[in-house]
Amino acid sequence: MKMQPGDRVRLTPNTAMQMMGKNPKDRRFTVNWLARCGIVIRVSAPTDCVTVKWDDRATTDYWPMRALENI
Repeated sequence: MKMQPGDRVRLTPNTAMQMMGKNPKDRRFTVNWLARCGIVIRVSAPTDCVTVKWDDRATTDYWPMRALENI
């Protein structure tokens, strides 16, 4: 999958479910990763890493390209 800066992305359903955990009481923060969307800021081809700016956050996160899907 080829991503470009400016693409809208979200986590793949499998990755989102792993991030949210099985039991909501075990989580310290309740983030609905299935609904969270963001914009690709930078793509690094050598490391297969994507920098994402989530809509509801001020900072960026680094994710492997295989954990994201285009919207």
